[in-house]
Amino acid sequence: MQKGFLDGVLAYIIFGLYPLYWKLLADVPSMQVLAHRIVWSIPLVVVVIAVTGQSAALLEGARHWRHLGIYTVSGLLMGTNLFVSVWAVNAGFIVEMSLGYFINPVVSVLLGVIFLHEKLRLFQWLSVALAVIGVGVVTFGYGKFPYIAFTIAFAFGFYGLVQKKAPLSPVQGVTIEMSILAIPSLIYLFVCEAQGDGAFGRSRAALNWLMVGCGAMTVVPQLLFCSAVQSIPLSFFGILQFIGPTMNIIIGVWVYGEDFSGATMIGFILVWVALVVFTAESFIVKKPTEVTCNYSDDDDDDSVIIWLA
Repeated sequence: MQKGFLDGVLAYIIFGLYPLYWKLLADVPSMQVLAHRIVWSIPLVVVVIAVTGQSAALLEGARHWRHLGIYTVSGLLMGTNLFVSVWAVNAGFIVEMSLGYFINPVVSVLLGVIFLHEKLRLFQWLSVALAVIGVGVVTFGYGKFPYIAFTIAFAFGFYGLVQKKAPLSPVQGVTIEMSILAIPSLIYLFVCEAQGDGAFGRSRAALNWLMVGCGAMTVVPQLLFCSAVQSIPLSFFGILQFIGPTMNIIIGVWVYGEDFSGATMIGFILVWVALVVFTAESFIVKKPTEVTCNYSDDDDDDSVIIWLA
């Protein structure tokens, strides 16, 4: 259990440090960073598939058009999140990005109510109400609607919704998603290079290596998370899920000087309280359920579906 806990902590710490890494790539267009994240992830997930003996199952699963359709949709949602998380950092919206990760669990619950006709208990509705009020206060503090936060939260939420139908294991699913996204990503990078706009190979060596490292930064936290969920209880993740977005806020405010007014702080506190109520209620009322990385084959389960973008 100790190793699983450390794996989980490390996964969320890496996630929390993402803004520092993406800022190092500020001179590279965000779309190119996204393409490199996808392309350089492929060798890593292929190695994991080979080492864990999942190659045959992956090839068998990829033969079905229905499977490919599911993973195409989930891959596009994942790609949206991967792009926004990079763009938001380098556009100066780290704090707003973190809000998206905080409200995602509540958004996922609402999507379950709308699309899966799930019923919410009293304290779940309370957490939704607190989150809505909190977002309203943040909107007032910003003076504009936090569209970046909602893009992230809903992309994650719909990703989880689609994953309810995902037929393969987490690593197999991610491999197919990345492979589907890799085709347009490679075409895009080749076009950029042909037009002389590509950053890779035309930048200093350190920047080139940072682009290559995008693959590891994308895949390693997910693999650590998958390792963690096998050996630690769900209750631990109610605490661990605060690490990444909280680190994002600290980095955004204290390192890069983003605005964090009194109204914004009050709004975030309401969202935090909503998340605490939501997490605590799930353990008090019901027996903790299984956590999965990004995969669930039961429409009625309460698995936590998480992708560390």
